Amino acid sequence: MKLTLVVQRYGLDVVGGAERLCRGVAEGLSSAHDVEVLTTCARSYITWANHYEPGVESVNGVRVRRFPTQRERDIISFNKLSERLFAPPEAGRAKRTPEQEEDWIEQQGPYSPALVEHLGNLESMGKAPPHDHLLFFTYLYHPTVHGLRVAPERSILVPAAHDEAPIYIDAYESVFRTPRGLVFNTRAEERLVRQRFPGLTSATTVAGVGIDGLDRLNAAALDTAAAASTDPTTAPAAQFLLYAGRIEPGKGVVELLEYLARFRDHSRLQPILWLMGEQTMDLPNDDWIVPLGFVSEQEKAERLAQATLLVFPSALESFGIVPLEAMAARTPVLVNAASEAAVEHCTSANAGLYYRDYDEFAAALTLLLSDPQLRNSLADNGSRYVEQNFAWPAVAARYERFLTTLT
Repeated sequence: MKLTLVVQRYGLDVVGGAERLCRGVAEGLSSAHDVEVLTTCARSYITWANHYEPGVESVNGVRVRRFPTQRERDIISFNKLSERLFAPPEAGRAKRTPEQEEDWIEQQGPYSPALVEHLGNLESMGKAPPHDHLLFFTYLYHPTVHGLRVAPERSILVPAAHDEAPIYIDAYESVFRTPRGLVFNTRAEERLVRQRFPGLTSATTVAGVGIDGLDRLNAAALDTAAAASTDPTTAPAAQFLLYAGRIEPGKGVVELLEYLARFRDHSRLQPILWLMGEQTMDLPNDDWIVPLGFVSEQEKAERLAQATLLVFPSALESFGIVPLEAMAARTPVLVNAASEAAVEHCTSANAGLYYRDYDEFAAALTLLLSDPQLRNSLADNGSRYVEQNFAWPAVAARYERFLTTLT
């Protein structure tokens, strides 16, 4: 098959779930198929400033064609526009107009008319289709919204959707109803999309996301187990909860800190919290909060394996890679029940618990910290679940089977 993948950012140094999914699929399919990625020159999802050189390059053996963004995003102006468009009706928001929605999508970016124009030029050249399938990653962004209109009969959308305000604007109706196929990361994502857009007629499948560094995570788990077995009668001096991801309010970190402070005030259990990732908010000056900042992939694997539990407070996730990384490292997880995708992993794997409020958080945390036998059982289940379902070759094979049925 000749496959063209379209994504807002692409590169070995691009951090983002949908972007990493696109790269994993591209690399997984490129050994057997003719794959090209169309993307922008941007690396930052905040500004969309041009970072890479335009033109064609090879990234891990995949042909990547980059187009410049025509303008950077003014995040202050964009945030003000978002507040106006997504304010609740009781706050006095007027009905959104199509022009306002289109303006929001354009400011959302990355605004690269050259990329969309290139797709149109490909379609107008000769009689033979330039590709068997066009795969668009992430529903939100300007290249997807406009690129899907070029060849809908050969287009596949990988929406990476979750329950957020933008998905409810009218402009995305055509985005979800136009493509021939839709590929979801979880069954929870598919349920959300079908509820939001009833009567979808596109072909669909659930393919998941691959987990990087499974060998490294498995090795870290074995090293941690070996270290613990040297003196099995000695209890660990402390129990550690690990949060991994952007340290910001939007990821549920404020609530997590409040819950843990309350828990420590009322429990004999006194876990330490490791915070791993980019910090964009102030943190309390408490000795039980340990910011780790950015760490190497090796240290990340080691921390995941050494943690007593992974805590995942984010409510807005279309997949939830970090809980799966923890499971691969044989660490149980405690997740926010508002994240249906994370709950799906917990229940499918039988490898973690979830909470809806503080009382459930405290009860689940007490149980998990107090019962090493339960933690070991959950760890066994999680490790097996990830190995069987989320190695990159397995994910690429699911994409390949779906595309073959549509060819």
